Amino acid sequence: MNDEQQIRMEAEHDADPRVDLAVERTMLALERTQLAWIRTIIGLITAGIAIDRGFEALHAARLVTGEAWVRNGHLAGLVMTISGTFLIIISSVYYIRRMRELGRMLHRPSRLLDPGLILSLFISVVGLLVIYFMLLV
Repeated sequence: MNDEQQIRMEAEHDADPRVDLAVERTMLALERTQLAWIRTIIGLITAGIAIDRGFEALHAARLVTGEAWVRNGHLAGLVMTISGTFLIIISSVYYIRRMRELGRMLHRPSRLLDPGLILSLFISVVGLLVIYFMLLV
């Protein structure tokens, strides 16, 4: 082992414990942010479903009276649901990458099966299923 590696190892060993606490606080803030994204996306997907069903009822009434502009009226709900699902997938990928980086800073493996990530994956699957059934109907 050369001198540079020896100095680096000693510096890492003698690091300030406040750095570890700062990394822990950052990890907790990242978890809170992920849970906020989940809450927002649940609202977005739910609003997409409600708008889709509302426009479907309105569209059916307009078809009966002959005032409908188009034959399919659920584009707005579909766009909201697709964008919500896309956003939760993007935020989950960012969350995983950032947690791995922070885990490396603490010199321990990151735990990827935390509740925030499991809930994110569940919401992603639900969003994809909702999109599938919206396109099917």
